[in-house]
Amino acid sequence: MDIVKHYDFVIVEQPNEDHPYFLHDYTPSEGERFFCAKLLKKQKPKGQLFFVLKKDGTAISLKNAPFGGFWLEKRISSESFQVFVEELTLEVKALGAHTLTVIQPPDIYEPNNPLIHYILKTQGFFMDNMLLHHFLEDRKFMKGFLHAKSSKHRKKIKKLEYEIEVGGIKNFNFLKDIKWWRSQRGHEYNVQEEKLIQQVSTYPERYFLISLVHAQNTVAHVLCVKLTPNSLYYYLPAINPALQETYTGEALLFEVIKLGESLGVDFIDFGSSDLDGKANHNLIRFKSKNANKAFNKISWTIKL
Repeated sequence: MDIVKHYDFVIVEQPNEDHPYFLHDYTPSEGERFFCAKLLKKQKPKGQLFFVLKKDGTAISLKNAPFGGFWLEKRISSESFQVFVEELTLEVKALGAHTLTVIQPPDIYEPNNPLIHYILKTQGFFMDNMLLHHFLEDRKFMKGFLHAKSSKHRKKIKKLEYEIEVGGIKNFNFLKDIKWWRSQRGHEYNVQEEKLIQQVSTYPERYFLISLVHAQNTVAHVLCVKLTPNSLYYYLPAINPALQETYTGEALLFEVIKLGESLGVDFIDFGSSDLDGKANHNLIRFKSKNANKAFNKISWTIKL
């Protein structure tokens, strides 16, 4: 189908597309269908959106992932993207969906976000949710950050008698710890463990576990994920309430930054800072101390 001059719009079911955001490799559950909508120019993709059509008639980009959203070439006209959105909504409706939700990643992942947000708004999408993410960006800044704080960190770790364990995922026992510690604090645990295990098995080089241990007792865990080749995502941090010290959270975050610097990433995503749909001011304050950038992740929804 011609979109604008030299452009075509296609939807592929069960796509097998190479993409730096590895969570696009999605395995549908029973009753689900998985698609990739593409804007093509001379058969080369200029824009993509991966989405899951659930059996309840809702479509989402992407389900059970930190985000999905539009991925666009750096130079794309507003006209071609607008028609991409128009064709997308028509085709998703034709597939049987009654709503479409797009979880657009923070700007650091997608430089075209200002255009994307504007066109979605003009096409009838409404902002369904917004989450604040903090970031540590720039390799030189990370190196300087670690150099400035490493001496204090070593002294604190020695005083607390912490052992630091960093490496790939050998087993999933740490999930039991995280689930239990979060339940003790009254926090939600929404991890789809089967899907996580499948992802780790398929992409073991993308996952890293950092643990703090004291006298053979685990104090804290954090699972770090290379969502894209140039980034590290701070995922599932949890601290044992019975063993938490004042410096435990900072120690864990310092080790995340140290890991990111050793992996040569361009930025570290400290994740969102909400609790049960409300701003977690303590967490925002904590992350702000160690971040140098902040962006919002915005979810857009349209009724078809």
